[in-house]
Amino acid sequence: MSSSCLSCSTPEQSRVQKFLTSLAKGAAVAALAAALVLSSVSPAWAARSGGRVGGSSFSSARSYGGSSSRSYGGSSGLSSSRSYSSAPSVTLGGGVGLHSWFAPTPWGYGYGGGYGGPVSGGGGFFNLLIWGVVALVVVQVAQSFLSNGDGVSVGGERVAVAKVQVGLLGSARGLQRDLDRIAGRADTNTPEGLHYVLQETVLALNRNPDYCVYGAAKVSNQRDLDAGEDKFNQVSIEERSKFKEETLSNVGGRSRRAQLRSSSRGDNDLIVVTILVAVQGGLKLPSITSREELRTALNRLGAVRSEQVMAVEVLWTPQEEGDYFTRDELAYDYPTLNTL
Repeated sequence: MSSSCLSCSTPEQSRVQKFLTSLAKGAAVAALAAALVLSSVSPAWAARSGGRVGGSSFSSARSYGGSSSRSYGGSSGLSSSRSYSSAPSVTLGGGVGLHSWFAPTPWGYGYGGGYGGPVSGGGGFFNLLIWGVVALVVVQVAQSFLSNGDGVSVGGERVAVAKVQVGLLGSARGLQRDLDRIAGRADTNTPEGLHYVLQETVLALNRNPDYCVYGAAKVSNQRDLDAGEDKFNQVSIEERSKFKEETLSNVGGRSRRAQLRSSSRGDNDLIVVTILVAVQGGLKLPSITSREELRTALNRLGAVRSEQVMAVEVLWTPQEEGDYFTRDELAYDYPTLNTL
């Protein structure tokens, strides 16, 4: 074979080469598009000034024996004709319960409701069926402990972590002053003070319905105080990261004021208010796609009792009077808000 044949390529090799070439061109185009998009995103997308007021009482709730503890109790009995063993009462998310009188025992063959009798060989179809149900429940309980615990609860007090966000027209400057006033007066080191922050913020928003143009709500049910605190802190950090600087804060009894370093000013389009709350027990809120649903969600937050409140944070931007927040910035920082 001549040396010139070494450089020859088969039809199959040509197809592979064309495919790789087109793939490389596609990757180059995608990289160029990404570069153009990223280059158009200015650091100013982060909201300039932000206010924050609130605090938490998770630690004090634990000192009074909060919901982190779980207890199981029961007793077992054995008789010559029937036997019953007590098992933990397990409640499924759909409201189906499996109670102690339904649990089988290895010593006898009695069943709840007065039905019983011996089964030869120490087993039988009904024994297998009942043990299968018990195994299914145990698996569901184990899964609940590995997840957020939304589907199954075994003792303990659940904690609901809710986030309600409202976008208002920038002309609602009176609302900004109301939030500044709440932050200045609130005792954020007590549960009563946190309840005050929640109720006053709900009232301030309810008094400005005509300015509300965007909204969203989300509730995450956690299995106990520890999981609730972790979730609350996570959401709080996510929302605070959207501010360039917290120019007013009153959290946990500590107050702070700062001035915005940037001197840029413009016409304000919007004000965004975020309410974060953690409450003992359950809490249901609408997703907020209309002003009626917004009012319903706010009223449900306002109806939460003081002793239920574990944590509250109210965040808003812009906080400074001369600062501004545009609709483009809203779409970037708060993409889940619905138009009302």
